[in-house]
Amino acid sequence: MIDPRMADRRRTVLEKGARRGIRRAVWLLVFVSLIAGVLWVLQSPMFSVGEIEVTGSDRQDVSDVIRASGFEEGTPLILVNPRDLEDGLEGLPWVRSAAVRRVFPDRVEIDIDQRVAVAWLWASGTYAVLDDEAVVLEYAAVVQAGFPVLQLSVQRLEPGEAHTDPTVLGALEFAAANNGDISGLILREEAGELWATVAGHEVRLGRSVEMPAKAAALAAVLSEGLPEGSMINLIAPTRPAVIPLTPSS
Repeated sequence: MIDPRMADRRRTVLEKGARRGIRRAVWLLVFVSLIAGVLWVLQSPMFSVGEIEVTGSDRQDVSDVIRASGFEEGTPLILVNPRDLEDGLEGLPWVRSAAVRRVFPDRVEIDIDQRVAVAWLWASGTYAVLDDEAVVLEYAAVVQAGFPVLQLSVQRLEPGEAHTDPTVLGALEFAAANNGDISGLILREEAGELWATVAGHEVRLGRSVEMPAKAAALAAVLSEGLPEGSMINLIAPTRPAVIPLTPSS
């Protein structure tokens, strides 16, 4: 026969265990309900994309990548991944870098550091548009007015790839050092040396070294006024030489 006191104690223990189990179940249900409620709110129109602000670029290919990544009005903010969009944008030739931010409750901010075209490089029947890092941005049939033209024999690259040839880099450095002050600038390579044609003058630049100094020397020489057709030697930029055109007999 079971002692009544032992039976009461066992019943008390079982009742306490049952109450603890019920409390745990209630708290778990409350927790799950809260999580479900939060997820529902975050996916509701209140926390969906209502505005996409893009700064630094108005290119169509940027808009296409944004749309393809799922960043469009009505998409819940928690379902879009900023890193995926940044990777997609930075895969475009014209985009140097991109930063994407979700601003709750309903906005996406996209900052684009867009590359800038600085020169046109002749490339087998068309022109490669280059930025200051020699990255090919795109190909164009004609040169945009006011930009330097590089007539150099180099390998054709795909958009987004960068030229590493010292001659291309030197020519770009020379063009950039002119800050657009010299229009109609054409650079070419002859017998391993760089030459330029500018304002009706032939300019011998020599090897691709000291390009900023050579650009400064050219600007100084041109500012003095030269006889038409004079040749300018800038191999030693601290001692520029001007050779007048010899009249034909």
